Amino acid sequence: MRNLFNRSFVSVIIVQIASLFGDAVLRFALPLYVLNLTGSAALMGAVAAAAWLPYIVLTPIGGVAADRVNKRRIMAVLDVLLALTCAAYLMLEGVVDLVGLSICALIVLYAAQSIYQPTVQAAVPFIVPRDSVVRATAIVSQISALSGLIGPVVGGLVFGLFGIEPVVVVSGIAFALSAVLIMLFVRIPHKRVERTEGIVRTVVDDIAESFTFLRRERPIILKVILLVAGINVTMTAFIIIGAPVIVTQILGLPNQFMGFAEGALALGGLTGGILVGVLANRLHLRQAPVFIMVASLALVPVAVVLGASMDVMAAYALLLAGLFVCMACASMFSIQAISFIQLETPGHLVGKVIALAMALANCAQPVGQLVYGALFDALRGDLVPVALGTAAISLFIAGLTYRTLRRGLSAGNAPDVRGLVGEEKALECEAAEG
Repeated sequence: MRNLFNRSFVSVIIVQIASLFGDAVLRFALPLYVLNLTGSAALMGAVAAAAWLPYIVLTPIGGVAADRVNKRRIMAVLDVLLALTCAAYLMLEGVVDLVGLSICALIVLYAAQSIYQPTVQAAVPFIVPRDSVVRATAIVSQISALSGLIGPVVGGLVFGLFGIEPVVVVSGIAFALSAVLIMLFVRIPHKRVERTEGIVRTVVDDIAESFTFLRRERPIILKVILLVAGINVTMTAFIIIGAPVIVTQILGLPNQFMGFAEGALALGGLTGGILVGVLANRLHLRQAPVFIMVASLALVPVAVVLGASMDVMAAYALLLAGLFVCMACASMFSIQAISFIQLETPGHLVGKVIALAMALANCAQPVGQLVYGALFDALRGDLVPVALGTAAISLFIAGLTYRTLRRGLSAGNAPDVRGLVGEEKALECEAAEG
């Protein structure tokens, strides 16, 4: 049995640190830049929603590519594309409208990640033993959270002190470094899959095959994905739009403090990933909705910040605590769900099924961001009902998820994640490099 920390897995983790750091810095700074320029939460929500659209459309295609194309090559090409995007942003700044330029940069960023992340997730079962998949997925999640912790803090400090240009420079360097490291060190087993039809027809057929697998063979996964979409359109959209508005406009704090708030979210994700890694053999998938329930309750402190008259720094500390708990619990649920999909999906479908799951789970999020952007502009003086209403809806969805998993798993539609840990997985791949 190969060790979890083999050369292939470690090399993927190292390049992820660089690439995701650049991603986290830009993903934090550009929407905040738009908010600073315009002062409009609705426009910031529209920018975030526009950026999500290519992610949702391209993610299933990214899954097809992850299963058919050399994963190492995909990762390198995308990092080069992102580095060139940063360079283009710097050259065009001052020449074209900054809001439009920021939207275009975010669209490219999200589009690249729609392919990059399914590729990394699809690679995990091929570079670690089956009994280490849950822990490996937790580590991948921890790297993402760590980058999300450091990136916004660094981005907030640099943006607050020097403006947007140095932020873009830092991200571009990170993407370029990741591309170089991929070409030098990353090795991922790849078995070439021959195409018998045109590219468009192949993509359509592969996506249809993945959807058929979910609908007929693993309907419990499809049901959970749709419920997670409900969480994304409520809780996730509320946090994405609400956090910067609350910190920079309602509390009136500098942009650096929004960086620390993003850091609290990322630290929560990192903590959740660590807990899942430590408790991997004790966690049951059917218990996972409890984490969503706790995350929903963590929105109550946010409502207190919006409704109570209190010291600004005390309100800020309470907000950070709520964001931390919310993200930690959401991360624990997410890791368990992704690990379950990885273990329950045949090797030739892993990338496509994960990508389809990501696209379906996030498809409604742009709508949520548009709605919450409008709500935060229209109800700026009375946002407590918005926060409490979001918490109530999220609790309801968590309850439905618990009911769905209890019925689905007990009916034998799918085994529990813990029951899968320890089994051996036969992987017959040809090592194709280059």
